[in-house]
Amino acid sequence: MPAIAIQPIPCLRDNYAYLVRDTSSDEGYVVDPSDALPVLDAVERAGVALRGGIRGIMATHHHNDHVGGIDDLAARADGGLWIAGHALDRGRIPSQTTFVDCGQGRFVPSGLHVFGRPLLAMHIPGHTRAAIAWGIPGDRDDVPADVFTGDTLFGAGCGRLFEGTPAEMYASLQALTSLPPETRLWFGHEYTANNLRFAAVADPAGGAVAERQAALPACTTPTTVALERATNPFVRAGSVDALAALRAAKDRF
Repeated sequence: MPAIAIQPIPCLRDNYAYLVRDTSSDEGYVVDPSDALPVLDAVERAGVALRGGIRGIMATHHHNDHVGGIDDLAARADGGLWIAGHALDRGRIPSQTTFVDCGQGRFVPSGLHVFGRPLLAMHIPGHTRAAIAWGIPGDRDDVPADVFTGDTLFGAGCGRLFEGTPAEMYASLQALTSLPPETRLWFGHEYTANNLRFAAVADPAGGAVAERQAALPACTTPTTVALERATNPFVRAGSVDALAALRAAKDRF
């Protein structure tokens, strides 16, 4: 099985796109390209030929700061490029070719493959109604080792409730963090430092938040399920009402 490398690509002010590549070939995939130019630069530096080298684009949701570069990338590709999002985002993701109708609560095969492995998907509404998490398996085809969470789960935080409800966000966060503790979670924005400042007030978690703050790198993606269980107040919320109160407090923070 080929080795997979995931490269965060800083975009716009604080966004992350991702280049997912097979280190033994020039094949690659892109997640949430908000801006084509940083992605093209990363592709060139990684040695992945865009013309025939980028096989697919995964969008976690329709917001422009996650899909704004798709049309430009698609125009430069030499055919055969799939662009995938949730079926509920039909008409909202530019040039979308693949409409994945996955459910909530568990990862299932999307019908797509990356590097010979099934690409897994799970519906994670809350931030938007059609938010989707993409999972790349490790040793087992049915369990993701790497998950792209978009704006649903951040390092020590969660996204604003633009289209979803507190109940949906609560269920989505619990589903994401029910994965094995070592699972890597790759998120959409570099908000971790600010999220930890809020967590230090809302739920210091017995000093775990302070420990994470003290060791925080400049680029904080990926996080892990274990780290979010220990320090993310929204993951640690004991009920839908508790999450709703935390989200309202964070909106004012």
